[in-house]
Amino acid sequence: MRLLILLLLLSFKSFSQNQKKHSYFLNEKGETITQNKFHDQSKTGKYTWTDYETKDSVNIRLIYRESYGRIDTIQKRHLLKVLKQVTGITVNKNQTIVINFSFLKDIPNQKRCIDFYTSQKSYRNFFKGKEQFAQFYITEIGFKYPKKFVFEDKNDEIRKMLFPYGDYCNYIIIKPDGRFYKQMGEHRQDVIPQIAKSDW
Repeated sequence: MRLLILLLLLSFKSFSQNQKKHSYFLNEKGETITQNKFHDQSKTGKYTWTDYETKDSVNIRLIYRESYGRIDTIQKRHLLKVLKQVTGITVNKNQTIVINFSFLKDIPNQKRCIDFYTSQKSYRNFFKGKEQFAQFYITEIGFKYPKKFVFEDKNDEIRKMLFPYGDYCNYIIIKPDGRFYKQMGEHRQDVIPQIAKSDW
């Protein structure tokens, strides 16, 4: 794992130099940190990371692997409206929402994580017919996945609201009162139903 992180950091620096852009290592708040601090924090297990480019720079940013929080009533109302636009499905305000969100980025010579997660019928079957839940597979804008139960975030609103920085496959569980639990990066999908049922 340490070697993988080192190779990632070296390739990141090389890429940014080739592009003649500044490269920055950022903490989870978006503040600039040193490469050594980034490396040390990434080894703790609390974080995953993402890389992205702006007009002037190439950035690699730490993201909390797990987080808890709350969206307010206005944000929740807007989310329900956007989910209806994206999926055509009306979500009841009393339902617990589960969103599996996938980014387009590929890992060379490996299948996409969404291929694995969408093939687990037992997971999808758990939510079928249970009125207390609304579960969705959603992909970032521009990622058109060929399964009819996977929806594209056509206006980029779900990503902006819930997954502003991320890579690969992630999920969020939002309770009716707005409390949420979010996990970024690779995860065990089979534990999501239990987390969704529990009170935290």
